[in-house]
Order: sequence, then structure tokens, then C-alpha cells
Amino acid sequence: MTDLTGIEWVRLSFVDVFGTSNSVQIPAGRYDEAAARGTPFDGSALEGRARYLESDMLLRPVPSTLVELGDGVARVVCTAHTPDGARWPADPRYALESLLDDVGDLGDQMTVAAELEFYLLDEDDDPVDTAGYFDELESDGTDVVRAAAARLVASGIPVDACHHEAGPGQYELDVGPLPPLQLADGLVLAKQIIRDRARVFGMQATFMPQPFSGQPGSGLHVHQRMKDRLVDAAGALDPEGRGFVAGQLTHGRGMSALAAPTVNSYKRLHAGPEAPGAVVWAHTNRAALLRVSSYRGSDASIEYRGADPSANPYLLLAGLLAAGFDGLERGVELPSPAEESAHGYDPTVGATLLEPLPRSLDDALDALLADDLLVDTFDDQLLARLLDGRRAEAEAYRGLVTDWERARYLEDT
Repeated sequence: MTDLTGIEWVRLSFVDVFGTSNSVQIPAGRYDEAAARGTPFDGSALEGRARYLESDMLLRPVPSTLVELGDGVARVVCTAHTPDGARWPADPRYALESLLDDVGDLGDQMTVAAELEFYLLDEDDDPVDTAGYFDELESDGTDVVRAAAARLVASGIPVDACHHEAGPGQYELDVGPLPPLQLADGLVLAKQIIRDRARVFGMQATFMPQPFSGQPGSGLHVHQRMKDRLVDAAGALDPEGRGFVAGQLTHGRGMSALAAPTVNSYKRLHAGPEAPGAVVWAHTNRAALLRVSSYRGSDASIEYRGADPSANPYLLLAGLLAAGFDGLERGVELPSPAEESAHGYDPTVGATLLEPLPRSLDDALDALLADDLLVDTFDDQLLARLLDGRRAEAEAYRGLVTDWERARYLEDT
């Protein structure tokens, strides 16, 4: 029997193919039965906006992820199963689990951390403050972030730091390092807890990649490390590390569909000096897709900067590991780094030599489909549902008339 003293309800949590968090809540007295046999639910919820027909499925809790949320509620991560008990191949968590099995010791030795950026808004959907990068201002926004961090730490999710980001009302919470599967679980929980704490303070947390014109977008920077591998004692890439980074560059365009998966994501990319626009790596270049922080010596990380908080963390990490492993296994040659000059990085200089990242969601989906490695990484059912939903999103956006268009063309055409 699981000790659920003080717990009245258990939230059975799962994400759909788009990374949206969902749940079924059961009385605490039913938890052990659910863990042993699974709880029936409508599996079409896993298809998100691509939902078609209802389907009988089972949610089965992962006991090691059970955490208390307070107020008599606990939460546990669940996996999706067919009625006969088999794992459902289109479950995003199963996609990452399967990839980790495929890459063997690479996945076992990998730890990943993430910089999760977001905005806190007031009741009028305006930023809650006007502070700037690393501002020391004490505000209700700061209280929200610290309260969320405390609850995450109490739930077993390490928090390295938190601070105000560059935009008004924008914050960053640094999660990890953790093994890849645990980090993906932790990011889903982090977003839920941040939203919950914001509501308690009368605010709204948004993980929209680019919620305001002219302001910094919100990223999800992923820091990848392996003990005694990928980088040497001086922080330089070793032969495996060079192949790993080269692999992630090789599949950089296709990865965009997993890392920047919404129409709005492409308002953030290419938008400023710290948003990636080309498939390059560097040590200091803030606009590089991948950065290697060699100044940290043996603790250097391989930082992937192309993702934003709308990404499904299970699919994002599965794609990154698959791409890195491919480059390592094949010994793909790493090009020279593209560093910033004293005047800043200008992606238009030598543009013919740089491969640009996709400029739209449609371009990213095309690049994903053209990448045989990434296509083979995911089950056909999962990929079909993901593509159908995102194509529908892009099509709906194409028919939308924006305020910018009305202001520009209403009287001048």
C-alpha cells in the first residue's frame, strides 16, 4: 500500500502530442488499484487539437514520480497503454523512453538542464512589472517565481537559480540537471506549478514564445552534459563531442519543428541578437543555435538555444539525443565556430555560407519530413498526429487578418 497520508486526491498527469498537460483525478483510495491495473480514459485526448474519435485507453502511474502538491492533492506522471496493457506507441513519454533505450550508455550518462523563460501578466494581460535583465526589484512577480521554485525543490526537482529576464514581467527559472526523462517530467511539472502559483497571486503565467511585439521572446535553452565525455578538462570538445554537436547541426532544420513547434515560435526566432537564425555553433555568439561554454572547463555544457517553452519536452529531448548520437556514431565533421565580432554578430554577413533555420512553421514541418533520421526516431502514429495538428494550426493562421495588415493596407490599397 502506498502511504498517502493527508492526500485526498491524486492527479494522474499526462501530455498530448503537442506537450499540453492533461490529467484525470482520482480519490487517493483508488491510487494503488490504478498503479496496478491502470485507469480507463479517452485516449483521443493524447491527440490534442488533432483529436478525432474516442478510444479506450489506460493511464498507468509511474510510482517514482508521485509528489504532493499541497491542499490534499498529489500528482503522478502516467504512461498511456492500450486496453490489453501494451504501451501506446504515440505516447510522447514513450518516444523518449524508447530513444534512450536505443542510444544505450549515451542516454544513461547524459544529464540535461534547462533555462525556462516565461512572462507574468496582470489581470489586463499586461506585464506585472517594468524591471529588466537581472533586476534586483522585489515584486509580486519575484514572489511567484520563488514560490514556484520552492515547490519544485520540495517535489524533488532541482532548481539552480531564478532571475528577472530582459523583458518587462519576464522571468527565468533554471531546472536540473537531471537525466533526460526526469528533466522532461520536471519541465511539465514546472510549467504547471508556475501557472498555479501565478493564479494564487492573481496573475497569469504565459509560456508563449513571443507574447509582445518589440520585446524579448521566451526561450527554453537546453544544457547537455556527459561525465568525462563530450568535453575535456579544459572545456574543449573532444572527438565524441565534436561529432555530437555536428549531428545536432546536421539535423538542425528538422529539429525546429520539435523545438519551435507553433506559428508564434517563428516570431521569436530570427527576431533579435539572442534568437538563433542560422545553423551555426559557437562559444560566445548569442545568436548561435548551439553554444559550448568552454570557459567552465570540465563543467562546460553543449547548449541548444533553438527551443522555446511551447515545445513538447519529451519530443524535443528525443530529437536532440537522436541527432547528437547520429553525429557521434558517424563521426560527422564539425564546421568552424561562428563567433561574434566586437561589433556583435550579424547573420547577414556571409549569409550564403550559413544555412538558415526555418522562417515559418510550414518550413519547419517540411524540414522535419525531409529528415529521415528524425522521421525514423518517432512512431508513425505519433508523427502523423503531430503533423496533422500543426499543419491545421498553420492553415488557420494563414487565413487570419491581423491588426498590422488592417493598419497598413486598409486605406492604402
